[in-house]
Amino acid sequence: MHDRLRRFGQPVNSEFEQVVRDAGPSLLGYFLHRVEIRDDAADLVNETIVSAWKAAHRAPPTPEAARMWLFGVARNVLRHHTRSARRRDALTRRLAEAIEETPPPDDERHAVRAAVDSLPDSLAELIRLVHWDGFTIEEAAGHLGVVSSTARSRHARAKQLLRAALATSTSTSTSTSTSSDAAQTAATDRQASPHL
Repeated sequence: MHDRLRRFGQPVNSEFEQVVRDAGPSLLGYFLHRVEIRDDAADLVNETIVSAWKAAHRAPPTPEAARMWLFGVARNVLRHHTRSARRRDALTRRLAEAIEETPPPDDERHAVRAAVDSLPDSLAELIRLVHWDGFTIEEAAGHLGVVSSTARSRHARAKQLLRAALATSTSTSTSTSTSSDAAQTAATDRQASPHL
């Protein structure tokens, strides 16, 4: 890490370096929950660290505030990555939407992620920060630039919408499974009794 900093012409600040080291696993988790390609997450962590060191003179002096600032840098890196991916992959995305591949109904993690992704952006990001990244609602509020009371009401609304979405997903999966079982049973009966 020290050699990398010297290449960027940055002084080595041991306190800030410790903040970056400690936040590394959390940053990786932050990106893993937000990108489709897992390998991109490690690249985005590196990009965040480089960007943070280049702007380290703007980091708050206390470790906790510096950690929150570091996640702000990560958010900007992710925003840039998302914009670039949208421009680069516009055609691929349209084709994927046209195909409308449906995940297997028994894939619970996919169902939860799909339910979160279906929320309005402000609610989805709040859920990701609190339940996937381990932020408190107050910390997430600061990260999103809203007051704590707004974050709490949004969190309650998001949980309500998620419960409804997952209940719908479960009932649809059960219905599909029941229909499939009935069709298979009928086919088996026809094979067993060809004259009926």
